[in-house]
Amino acid sequence: MAAMESVTVSAKPLDEYNVLILKNSDAWGSPTIESTLQAMNITYTVMSSSELQNVTTAELVKNYDMIIIASDQSQTFYNEIGPQMGKLEDYVRAGRTLEIHAANWGWSGGLWTTTLPRNVTIVRSYSNRDYVTANNTTLYSSYASHGYLANLPADAEIVTVQAPSGTPDYSRPSTAIYPLGSGRIFITGLTIEYSVARKGADWKRFYAGVIKDNLMYSGKGPAATPAVRKGIDFMSFNFYYYLQYKRTLAKFNALYTNASNNGIDNEILKLAATENATALHYYEHAGRHGPVVQNFGRVYIFLDIRKAALHQRMALRILEEGMKG
Repeated sequence: MAAMESVTVSAKPLDEYNVLILKNSDAWGSPTIESTLQAMNITYTVMSSSELQNVTTAELVKNYDMIIIASDQSQTFYNEIGPQMGKLEDYVRAGRTLEIHAANWGWSGGLWTTTLPRNVTIVRSYSNRDYVTANNTTLYSSYASHGYLANLPADAEIVTVQAPSGTPDYSRPSTAIYPLGSGRIFITGLTIEYSVARKGADWKRFYAGVIKDNLMYSGKGPAATPAVRKGIDFMSFNFYYYLQYKRTLAKFNALYTNASNNGIDNEILKLAATENATALHYYEHAGRHGPVVQNFGRVYIFLDIRKAALHQRMALRILEEGMKG
């Protein structure tokens, strides 16, 4: 299973995690998520879309290490879950993982009515083969996936792509991972519940790996690190790069608006926007264990805050060169 960036995680046993499953019915008639969690000795709770309305973000963060939204639900489910996505996104920003099984167009007939976190959408597209990018293997099923993901952020990691002819189609990613605040979004158009229940060991191994990887990411931050280590004043370095990032970001935002209004080449704007998004990813990752300004003395934010400043500077430079044009 491919991992994103290396992170510090809570290394507790699997039986100490607690997972919340959101669904109104079994996807394709199979309680696949529950059976997989049971086999891994992981505690779980099942909650309906209407029951979720009575639970606060704080309660979700306190009680659950990860939330899984099941595939193939009724329209009632999607109509009720849509207005609650903001609450689920806040849960992720607090450092948790949201695993979204976005394969609709199934037996229950429901369709997503809202965009998914960070404005990602799923496009209807059936494939009987999906290629796993991390280990060059292919998952086969009657319908391995019901769609591919569109409008993925630049910092997304592609886990699987559709391969209907046997050749991977990288323009049709079917599973991806990307950050949101201090947490992680895992989203897939794979028919997880159907295929794990009916299509053998490869699917079971794949999904068990997904769950373990997502749980290992979702955890509390490390203990405080001394401000000075081996003579290096991380407090000063982190504060310096923080200021550089914020100041450069302000200049970028002002110049980007001006560049857009003055008809700068779209390729230049796209390249600058990509660097800007990459900078934001590193800045958000620096704050994965709390606000950056409260953690200047901690070693583990140094690389992220430095990369954020450097990528933001590059984004600004691209726009400045484009304006000179």
